[in-house]
Amino acid sequence: MIKAKAAILTSTKDTASMLVRNILIESFGFKESDWCFNGSPVFMKNDIVLLTLDVPLIHAEGMDEMLDVSLIVAASRHVSEKGIKALLTHPAGNWGPDTSQGGRAFKVSKTSCAALTTSLVTLHDESSSLRGWSVGLEVTHHGPFSTKPLIFVEFGGPENELNNVNAAEVVAAATVAAIEKPKLLEPAVGFGGGHYAPLFTKLVLSGEYSFGHMIPKYAFPVTRDAVLQAFEMTVEEPSVAVIDWKGISAADRQALQSILEDFEKKIVKKK
Repeated sequence: MIKAKAAILTSTKDTASMLVRNILIESFGFKESDWCFNGSPVFMKNDIVLLTLDVPLIHAEGMDEMLDVSLIVAASRHVSEKGIKALLTHPAGNWGPDTSQGGRAFKVSKTSCAALTTSLVTLHDESSSLRGWSVGLEVTHHGPFSTKPLIFVEFGGPENELNNVNAAEVVAAATVAAIEKPKLLEPAVGFGGGHYAPLFTKLVLSGEYSFGHMIPKYAFPVTRDAVLQAFEMTVEEPSVAVIDWKGISAADRQALQSILEDFEKKIVKKK
């Protein structure tokens, strides 16, 4: 088991991920250590380990059992069917039964509001020179499952942008900032809205809330267990539920409110 403050995961199966890895080594002070992990050298900086896997990051099951760390940050590619260039960060997990993209059915990984907030703010602040790129949160999706706090930080969209050095530099900065400079606003769980969570992104960037898990409209109706996991699998243990009021049906809102009231969570309605 590797013991450190935090771990950054990269993968040889991911061109964008390896580009971020190289930038972390060349520009962010990560130095080769005497350790090896999975047949590859371990790089370190200030008690942060940089690891290289030979499986896709979404299928890196069991990594949490090999690491004694307070945070895992996966530096990854982003694929967009619409070809939209984007810099994104999100928690991992599956609200439904589909495990084709890794993880466990109906299970979400531990995550951190502070890490997600810091990575998002850094992506936003460092990307001013990138024209035509969107910046935001994504809702909780895909694997792997992790009992250690885990976030993904990604760039991409079109295939031809996965070698974009400037975008990779922004992601590299965000991965390190999430570990070294965590910023926490009022912790919250988000409910409703679309996959790219524009309302929750806006609330973070305006300094109102730090989001952990987010359950989108397409994952409704939700079970009591899913709602409970969203709170319990967030390190900061949020007591606030922010509902995208226009991003959820009236019937689903009513059912959700009943569950949240049973769990004694504060309900905030946002439009």
